[in-house]
Amino acid sequence: MFANKYYEHDIENTFVINRFFFRLLGIWPFPRTNCLLPELLETVVLVFVCFAFLFGELIPIILYVFMVLTDVRLRFKIMANGIFTIIEIIKYGYAVLYKNQVRNCLVLVDEDWRNVINLKDRISMIDRVRTSKRLIVICTVFVYLTGVCARMIIPLSVGKIVTPQNVTIRPLPCVAYLVIFDVQRSPVYEIVYFIQFVAGFIKYTILVATFSFVTLCGMHFCAQSDILVTLMNDFVNENQPEYLDKKLANVVEHQIRIRNFLRLLQSITQYPNLIEILGSTVMLCYVGFFIIMEWEDHNVFRLSLYFSGLTMFCFNIFIYCYMGEQIIEQGEKIALTACTLEWHRLPDVKARALILLISISEKPLRLKAGNFIDLTLRTFGNVVKMSVTYLNLLRVD
Repeated sequence: MFANKYYEHDIENTFVINRFFFRLLGIWPFPRTNCLLPELLETVVLVFVCFAFLFGELIPIILYVFMVLTDVRLRFKIMANGIFTIIEIIKYGYAVLYKNQVRNCLVLVDEDWRNVINLKDRISMIDRVRTSKRLIVICTVFVYLTGVCARMIIPLSVGKIVTPQNVTIRPLPCVAYLVIFDVQRSPVYEIVYFIQFVAGFIKYTILVATFSFVTLCGMHFCAQSDILVTLMNDFVNENQPEYLDKKLANVVEHQIRIRNFLRLLQSITQYPNLIEILGSTVMLCYVGFFIIMEWEDHNVFRLSLYFSGLTMFCFNIFIYCYMGEQIIEQGEKIALTACTLEWHRLPDVKARALILLISISEKPLRLKAGNFIDLTLRTFGNVVKMSVTYLNLLRVD
């Protein structure tokens, strides 16, 4: 029997959104049944299909840019979609390769929910889950609304274009060139449109899935940090000496556990975080450039789309940096609590044990991108300033 009698409901509430998006991509690390063969087959098929659609969009874009276009400025503009696709392919490939590490991280989350006993601790964890789910829902709305506009509404609203040479052009969500096939002829046009639409859906799902994983784990770490602070205070306030050893052991064990959890989270997400920060910075430059272009053309509909994309990328970077900032604040809170414990109320032997506890607590806790960029609100400000600087260079050019 689990220590937490509400464990099954709590873990379902925690994983429900993440599981949905991960299963769409075939990378949910926990099997639904005890039979491994169908699960493995489903995973292989989904991963193959996702990569096939992503490359089915990327390759025609690259062919169009380097085999059809000759203007460098126009190549630069068209490659925005290709760069976004490359970013999501890298993130998806990384998620597939590190599926077991993701599983290990989620197992630790599962065990924390299974073993929580104190009602206040459980409420604290539920509040953090509620916060993470709200952030994920907001991100999902921004991402898919922007995606639907870019992939369906805009191409359909433009309609057919007739050139001065009396050639009819049907717009696609992205440019495409297939060398031996004319993308404007049926059924090639319909097939390409379908591939690009599904590829867009897959890209947005990858973005939301990686975002939701970082948000879930970041909020879970904050909840466990609050529990550690509570355990520290309970240890010092314990009036019965025979329970001091047990409570001290609980504090040390929990402190080691949350540090190991953060270390595992850092090892899993450091490169996806780096790709996300750098990629989103580049995409912010592109979207800002497109906004300037459409502003000059007074295209209100496209302006609304690009402003939505700008908000999406800004929000995405902000939440990554916000998660890192929350982890830093929790580390500082733990260190402050450890240094201000009323050690004089403890027996001498137990008071000396706090020295090591304080020493460990003072080691900074951080979430990094690529193991060298701290995810903080200052980093978010630097990304925005860098994007504006690059945008000014584009305007000058």
